Amino acid sequence: MSVTMSNGWIRAGLVAVVLAGVGCQPQRPVEPSPPKETAKASDDLPPALAGGKPMLMHYMPWYKTPEKRGAWGSHWTGHEKQHNPSVIGADGLPDIWSHYHPLIGLYDSTDADVLMCQLLQMKFAGVDGVIADWYGIAKEADYPEVHEATQALFAATKKAGMYFAACYEDRSVQLLVDWGKLQPAETTNHLVDVFQWMQTYWFADAHYYRINERPLLLNFGPIYFQDAAAWSAAMAPLPVRPAYFALHHLWRKAGADGGFTWVHYDPWQGSPTPQTILNRIGEVYRYPSPNPNEVLVSAYPGFNDVYRERHPELPHRDGQTLRETLSVALAGAWPLVQLITWNDYGEGTIIEPTHEFGYTFLEVIQQERRAEIGEKLTYTKDDLRLPAAWLALKKSGKHANAKMDHIEQLLRLGYTGIARTASASLESP
Repeated sequence: MSVTMSNGWIRAGLVAVVLAGVGCQPQRPVEPSPPKETAKASDDLPPALAGGKPMLMHYMPWYKTPEKRGAWGSHWTGHEKQHNPSVIGADGLPDIWSHYHPLIGLYDSTDADVLMCQLLQMKFAGVDGVIADWYGIAKEADYPEVHEATQALFAATKKAGMYFAACYEDRSVQLLVDWGKLQPAETTNHLVDVFQWMQTYWFADAHYYRINERPLLLNFGPIYFQDAAAWSAAMAPLPVRPAYFALHHLWRKAGADGGFTWVHYDPWQGSPTPQTILNRIGEVYRYPSPNPNEVLVSAYPGFNDVYRERHPELPHRDGQTLRETLSVALAGAWPLVQLITWNDYGEGTIIEPTHEFGYTFLEVIQQERRAEIGEKLTYTKDDLRLPAAWLALKKSGKHANAKMDHIEQLLRLGYTGIARTASASLESP
């Protein structure tokens, strides 16, 4: 995805922030014993918020591996295939289009086990769900692969008992027109079809996130449709108009309900004091509108891209950038916090655990969530590591699927202590 800059902000993905110091974690209460076989499946339960202000993670469903789909995808290799992930460097890590490397290894975005691991890591940090970066239903370029992975992500989100929502990239329409695959006169009807697809398959789902009973939809733009007419035409046939948010400086063009912020440089320009940084973050969050209900604020850990024409780096500052943006977002009157992003490796805004940052950013989120809601968040920093341990055991192929499925279900239902014991028994010689 390209980077766009306006008013001091960076088009970035989810970043990995380094934690300055981890405080003592509370002891978990004694867990009840689940039934002998398996407990009730998470997808049978209504999604429950972690408590406090809702937090949704912006997620990039665009990674592809030979093992799952026959080839390395361009978001691992670079769009010009300038990297070869099959080559291991002197640092022992694969050659990919990023400064950072996922701790669980390179993955395919359709891998159900990987998705469950990632969602559980988010859940144990206090995150309520995901916002998928989605290019629609066209059959061109890698859009079908992103569409397939997005559907896999939403299925996993339901199984994990979490929420999901979509961020539609109408830049896909611009590209379809540029490639001659869609005529300008056909674009509005195409947008109507996109919205009808979402209505049929997503908006009515109990796990689709809603604001005031309206399904949440973000648009990373508008890029192609620069006025409200096409958006109104696409939403008019729907039984419930989505709660529709576009980029912070463009939302009024799209006739949206409000704007969402992205990554900004402004708060750290010069040599500001800690309080000045927090004040400036608040100013960034209020920029789209003084009405908090017209703004979705975004917290982020930093920015460090790999593009040919690189943008200035926003340092991760040992986790302080994420801590500052998240603390202001949680303290304000804005109804929702977007975390950006889980895994945009090209832009270096990665919250997902990496070899370079470890679990720093998830620990920051967990600490800020606990500061907000106290002991209602019972998961510890050690619990954050359980999903990856389960994934490694399952990928080893050394253990019966029934045992691995049972541990997965224990994790989904929050029985982390019992899951830890069960995993340890499998690891023991």
